[in-house]
Amino acid sequence: MPINHDGIWPEVRPTAEGRTHSVQFSPDGRYLISGHSGDRERVWDLASRTPLFEWTDTHEPVFGLEPATVIDLEYLPLGGTLLHSTDLRTGHTRTREWPYEDGWPVSGVEGRLEFLVTTSDGDKAIVDAGTGVVRCVLSGATDEVGRSVASRDGRLLATPSYKLKNDPIPIWNAEDGTRRGVIPFGGRSSTVVFLPGARCVIAGDGTTRVWDFATEAVVTELDGDEIALSADGTRLAVTDEEADVVIYSTDTWEPLVTLEDTGSAYAMAFSPDGSHVATGHDDDSIIRMWDSYSGRPAYDLSGVTREVHALAFSTDGQRLTTVTDDEVRIWDIGGERPAHRLPAPGGAVHTVAYSPDGSLLAVADDETVRFWDSTTASPAGALEPTGSPVLALAFAPSGGMLATACEDGTVHLWDAGREHVGVLDGLGRPAWYAAFHLDGRHLVVADDDTVCLWDTGTGKLVLHLADIEDRVDAVAIAPDGRGFAIATDSSDRLSVYRAAGTEPATPYTDTVSSLAYSPGGALAVGSDENTVHILKDPGSGDWNGFLDGHTGLVRSLAYSPDGRLLAAGCDNGVVHLWDTESERRLALLMALDDGGSAIVRAGGQRIVDGSPNGEFHFWGVR
Repeated sequence: MPINHDGIWPEVRPTAEGRTHSVQFSPDGRYLISGHSGDRERVWDLASRTPLFEWTDTHEPVFGLEPATVIDLEYLPLGGTLLHSTDLRTGHTRTREWPYEDGWPVSGVEGRLEFLVTTSDGDKAIVDAGTGVVRCVLSGATDEVGRSVASRDGRLLATPSYKLKNDPIPIWNAEDGTRRGVIPFGGRSSTVVFLPGARCVIAGDGTTRVWDFATEAVVTELDGDEIALSADGTRLAVTDEEADVVIYSTDTWEPLVTLEDTGSAYAMAFSPDGSHVATGHDDDSIIRMWDSYSGRPAYDLSGVTREVHALAFSTDGQRLTTVTDDEVRIWDIGGERPAHRLPAPGGAVHTVAYSPDGSLLAVADDETVRFWDSTTASPAGALEPTGSPVLALAFAPSGGMLATACEDGTVHLWDAGREHVGVLDGLGRPAWYAAFHLDGRHLVVADDDTVCLWDTGTGKLVLHLADIEDRVDAVAIAPDGRGFAIATDSSDRLSVYRAAGTEPATPYTDTVSSLAYSPGGALAVGSDENTVHILKDPGSGDWNGFLDGHTGLVRSLAYSPDGRLLAAGCDNGVVHLWDTESERRLALLMALDDGGSAIVRAGGQRIVDGSPNGEFHFWGVR
C-alpha cells in the first residue's frame, strides 16, 4: 500500500506516460481510481480534477463502503496478509491482519463490499471485507477461480477462470454457494457483467455476447470486447473495431451514441449517475471523461510529461546536474539552496557531462556544446556547431579529448583546446551513446542498431561488441572497460556481458529504459516500472537489490563517483536520490512549473524556491 502515509514524502503529480488498464468510480462519484503500467494506482478528486495519491505495488484497490475510503490488501514477503483502509480526506491509513492468503474484490454488488478468498481448507469463499466473516462457500469451485462478478442484488455470482482461456464460466447462487449453471464459453480473457432481466454480458476475444439464462442462448453479439455497464443497467459501452466507444441500449441493443476519436480505449467505467464515461488507454496514462449522452469530450485527468532524460554527478559528488524538458539544473547535494538553472538558447538539450577535473560542465544544446563553470554556473565558452544536433558527450579520462555524437551519425573529436581534431564516420544512423574506454583512445558508440568500438587515433571501426537483432534502447559500459550491458526493445531483453565475445546473462525480460554501472561494478536497471533493480555481480544475472517507490517511470540513472549515491530520474520531472549501501531514499529533487525548484529530504525537510502550484503536497497524519 502507499509508502507516503507517514507524511515524510510528498505525493507528487503523476506522469502522463505509460498505459492505463483500469478505471473505477467511487460510489458517490466524487473520486476515481485509475490503474497504470508499473503497478501504479492513482486516486483522483473529480471536483478539482487533481490527483490525490499515486500508490505502487498495490493489489487491486477498491472503494470501501465508508465515504472517501479505499481498501487494499498487502501480501507480506514472509507470509501473511494485511488489509489497509485509507481515508482520502486525511491520508490516514488503518491496517489490520487479513485472515486469508488472498482476496479478490467481488464487483457488482450494491450495499456491501465482499472478497472472493481461499480459506485455510482450500475452499473458495465469499467473505465480508469489513469483518472477514464467510458468507458462503462455493461448492466444488476449483483453483482456477480467481475473479468474480456479482449481480446487482448479490444473488448470482460469475467466476471466470484466470488460467484457462476457453473455460466455461460457472454461475453460482451467492446466498448458499451452490452452482446454478454455466455459460459454455468465456475464460481467462473474459469480462462479465449482469443485466436486468436474467441476462448477462460476456466480452472477450474481440466479441461481446449477451447471454439469456432462461433460454440458455446468446441473443445478441456486438463487435469489441472492452465494456462498461451503466449503474442502472440500461446502457452498455463497447469499444468497437475502429477503437471508437459505442454506447448501446440494453433493451433494444441499438446504438445510442458514439464517443469518436477515443483512441485505443483499454478500460472504461460509467459514473454512478450515468452522466459520464471515463476511458483509459493503452498508449498513455491520461483518463478522458466523456458526456455519455452527447458523446462529446468533457475533460481530462492528466499527469505531466516532464522526463528527466539525463543525469550527471560532478567528479567530487557534491553536485548533480539534471536535464528535464530541456531545462538544465545544477543541484547542490549537501547545501541549502535548491539549484542553479542554466539557460538553453538552442531549446533542445539532450545530454550533459562533467570534465574529469570537475571544473567544467558540458551541455549539448541542440547543435551547440556549451561549457559552464561547474561551481559558479557562469558561461565558459562553446564548441563550433557541426551542423547536426548533439545527442551524446564523452570526455576521455585524461580530459584531453571530448567526443560529441550527433544525430547525423557522425562522432566529432575535440582536443583540450576545443579544436576539432577528427571525425568518426560511417554509422549512418543517429549516434545517441558514447563512452571512452579506460585507455582514453578507444570509444564505444551506439545507435539504434549497433554498439561498436572505435579507435579515435586512426578513426577506424575496431569491432562490434555484440550481435544485435532488435533496436537498442540502453547501453552501459562497466568500469573495468571489459563488461557491458545492452537493453533491446522488441524482445524486451537485457543482456549483460562480462566481455566482448562472451555469452551474455539475460536477467531481465521487460522494457529497460536506463542503465548505469557503479564504480564498483554493480549494475542499476531502470524500466517501465517504478523500481530500480540492482545486480551487484552483473555477469551472474542474479538480482541483489530493489529500490522501490519512485513517483514515475524511471528514465535515467547515474551513480556518484564514489558509488555511495544513485540518482534516478523519472518521467514526471522528479529525481530520487538513494543511499546505495542502506538502500534508503535521501531526497527528492523537483523542477517546478514556475521555474523554481524544490528539495524534500528524509524526515520531511523542505527547501522550496518557487510556487509548487499543486505539483506536490503532504498529508498530515491523525
